[in-house]
Amino acid sequence: MLKAAFFLLLLAISSCSLKYDENPSGTDSSPELEFKDADYKKYEDNKLSTQIQAQTLEQYKDSSAYAKDARFKTWNSGGDLLTEGYCALLGINSDTKIYTLFNEIFINNIEQNFKINAERLKWNSETKQMVSTKDGNVKLTRSDIEIQGSGFSASGLSKSFEFTNPVTGIITTDDNEESDGENFSEE
Repeated sequence: MLKAAFFLLLLAISSCSLKYDENPSGTDSSPELEFKDADYKKYEDNKLSTQIQAQTLEQYKDSSAYAKDARFKTWNSGGDLLTEGYCALLGINSDTKIYTLFNEIFINNIEQNFKINAERLKWNSETKQMVSTKDGNVKLTRSDIEIQGSGFSASGLSKSFEFTNPVTGIITTDDNEESDGENFSEE
């Protein structure tokens, strides 16, 4: 009888199957690949078009990637530097071509001669649209303007930008040569 009980216990234990390779929550929270001190370069027509350097770069199965302490540059097909910048965290979705930038963001757009400082921005490379959160503060600087506000959006196609909320800053005009510029606050 003892042998039969032992046999049944052994059979019960050995027939228990757990799938250790599956995440029980249904999400995959660990990266598929992780790179330290990464230097990612993308080439189009044998010419460097994008470079991302990061302290850590993580690639996930769902076509997303995250770069910590990211520095980035883009070039046009002629090899001219278009944009350079950095952020503390960069989220990349390669399916939707949406890039989300977080914390300590600095972007220098050399082609259009402006700089942006912000804490959170989203760039859609398909539609060439950049937006901030509704209440996220953004500072935009050009040779003739230095303004900051929230509700920022910009179009790379029309080369225009707007703030949906009040802004403050300085605008320098050619009409006012006696002054260094006009201070304003829109509310």
